[in-house]
Amino acid sequence: MSDEEKSEKEAKRDLFVETAERLFKEHGVVDTTINAIVKELDVAKGLFYYYFKSKDDVIDAISDKYTNDLKLRVQKILNTSEDYETQLKVYIHNTIDSFQKLWRQLDNKDGDIDLTILSTRTMEEAKQCAKEGLVKILKRGNELGIFHIANPQAQAQAVIGAISEMAHNTQQDLQEIETIITNFIQRTKENKYHE
Repeated sequence: MSDEEKSEKEAKRDLFVETAERLFKEHGVVDTTINAIVKELDVAKGLFYYYFKSKDDVIDAISDKYTNDLKLRVQKILNTSEDYETQLKVYIHNTIDSFQKLWRQLDNKDGDIDLTILSTRTMEEAKQCAKEGLVKILKRGNELGIFHIANPQAQAQAVIGAISEMAHNTQQDLQEIETIITNFIQRTKENKYHE
């Protein structure tokens, strides 16, 4: 397959994703059928199945689209050779910013559109990605003697869960959330949790 054919195939697949995303936000995930998506695009149903096995695949594609920015940011930060304190600070800042953007994308302004399936999958994927990155950073802190965290997995899960909830359920801006999370991590560092 030539590059041009790949590009055309990706563009058609992206069109399905964009259309499904818009219809989900207008009618809800459950109430948007494959038939509604193909009708909106004025294409045969078989073309949908050429790109996707099911509606769940489209939901996953939208979720991937939403979390792609976070995944790229996490990888970039983990690949930097910044000093530890800078790496941790940038990681926290970018994670909060990414979660705020994700929640804005998933916001149901009308309140009567059910995006539960999409938002749950997206947020679980985002939290898992962010947690894995933070675990690596906390383990590095342990190796450097900055922290002595007995369970970096649990600590990272608590921090990322807090970030997700604050980004969604509070009116605090990025800086306020960043201060709360940084203070929490600082207390962890000062307490030097031991096994």
